[in-house]
Amino acid sequence: KIDSEESFIAFREPEDHTEVFHKMISRLNLCSFEFISTQYDHEVQGNSVTKPLQGKGKVNSNVSVIRPLLDSNRGVVLSQGLYPSYSDIDTYWMAACSIDTAIRNAISAGASLEHLAILDNFCWCDSNHPKRLWQLKNAAKGCYDFAVAYGTPFISGKDSMFNDFRGYDENFEEVEISIPPTLLISSIGVMKDVNKAQTIDFKIPGDIIYLVGNTAEETGGSEYNALMGERERGEKYTGRNIPVVDAVLFKKLYSAMERAIDEDMVASCISVERGGLGIASAKSGLAGMLGFELNLGEINESNVLRNDTILYSESQGRFVVSVNPALKNKFEECFRELPIAMIGRVRDDQKITITGTDSRKIINTDLTELNYFYRKTLKKY
Repeated sequence: KIDSEESFIAFREPEDHTEVFHKMISRLNLCSFEFISTQYDHEVQGNSVTKPLQGKGKVNSNVSVIRPLLDSNRGVVLSQGLYPSYSDIDTYWMAACSIDTAIRNAISAGASLEHLAILDNFCWCDSNHPKRLWQLKNAAKGCYDFAVAYGTPFISGKDSMFNDFRGYDENFEEVEISIPPTLLISSIGVMKDVNKAQTIDFKIPGDIIYLVGNTAEETGGSEYNALMGERERGEKYTGRNIPVVDAVLFKKLYSAMERAIDEDMVASCISVERGGLGIASAKSGLAGMLGFELNLGEINESNVLRNDTILYSESQGRFVVSVNPALKNKFEECFRELPIAMIGRVRDDQKITITGTDSRKIINTDLTELNYFYRKTLKKY
């Protein structure tokens, strides 16, 4: 339940979309954390297939592939999903989105839904408190419902409860601080052939860019709402329109994506998660060091959504994919009767342009500028 009517978002579409685009990719949850990836020893006997940093641009990916047995082409795909900000609205859908994202990330790299398992890590607050216990119950119900819906069993997990502080502040006033109700879902899957492992980076100029899946007005708990609230009133907006998960539709999309990757139709694939379409596209461009152009008017739902909603909604079940134009018909046939939209192409230079639903260019930048904002937040670490 929401405590205040102020949780409704009440801001206009920004006039300067380029500025917002840059600020979004600078946010702590979206920016580069390369310093962690380069310090962590991710190589064990040289078995990594796709690295934590992907493409020429070395962009953090949320999924990786390893080859445990060097005499076998089978691979293990590892990923995760995490949305503690959604708990401000509804812990049931927070759990659902975390499961869906962990699964979708794995699929984007080449895993199969038929050989996928998940793990839970609850980091919670005082469950003796009735509200916190109710939130925990709803999150556990979400875990059950969507593990069953996707056929992805929980094979392990851990709980860290009572993450609360009770004490005194600098004025010796009593304070109580609790972490957000947090659920990390990890996924582990098997792929038959690591040679087909997919990465996030745009690779070939002229490739077509597709958005797979539906985009809805689902910005509740999003990075975009948080940014706009901080800009306008000094603290984040939350909103109520939390993303929801349609497991029936999404399973069809994931099955089609499995086939597209297995049959070599896909040049790059990135799961759309925190930060939405805008950030997923930006990361694919930065990873491949290739510019791109998008037309938001090509998205089916664009006639009822604002440009900023299309760019930063965190609707689940989506991928940004680049495809060789020669495979256009084959790729579209693979997703026949499923929601996809051809929204742009990969450029042969470093320019990034995004056209809005009214055919007006709303974002005009380049990789050099975008890369600066992507890396500046944690550059001293």
